[in-house]
Amino acid sequence: MDQILYSLADHKVLAVIGGFVLIVIETFAPVLPLLAIVLANAFVLGMWMGFLVSWIGSSIASVLLYYAANKFSKWKFFKRYKNNDKVNKIIIWIKKQGFNTMFISYACPFIPDFLITIASGFAGLDIKTFIPGMVCGKFVMFLLISYVGEDVGEFFSQPTKIILFLVAILASWIIGHRVNNKIHNGNINHKKK
Repeated sequence: MDQILYSLADHKVLAVIGGFVLIVIETFAPVLPLLAIVLANAFVLGMWMGFLVSWIGSSIASVLLYYAANKFSKWKFFKRYKNNDKVNKIIIWIKKQGFNTMFISYACPFIPDFLITIASGFAGLDIKTFIPGMVCGKFVMFLLISYVGEDVGEFFSQPTKIILFLVAILASWIIGHRVNNKIHNGNINHKKK
């Protein structure tokens, strides 16, 4: 694996294209590990270039996925999913959210952004709310991951950096957990009405 990463570092153009394509594929089909792709991009391309490739690729792909979900939600085949009670509750919850919730949802690595993007498209969330929240949230998350990925060896040899990173991860987990609870509580409150 190390040999592959170092050989990619020698061919920057291929590394940029490869990193961009992988992050786009991950956005549409989250079977690939997002964290590993962003770390690899930062390691191979350097922190800033790796960050930009990951952030721009993922943001563009998320906008395309949003539009695809929005378009498909109007098809008869998908309309029956909108009538599903759970899906309907998530759609109602997303329509009520603004920039802050979109930002938090995309900044936390513990919330599956694939589902948030599809649900936002299905819900018909205003694109003016979706794009700024998504782009800014991904900016924070990818910058943090790229910071670690630039030099993993040096990162793990400095206790201060490890502590700051763990605090940031813990904070994002707590925030993500609270957002998930709000979704759940919103569903319960909607059920009572």
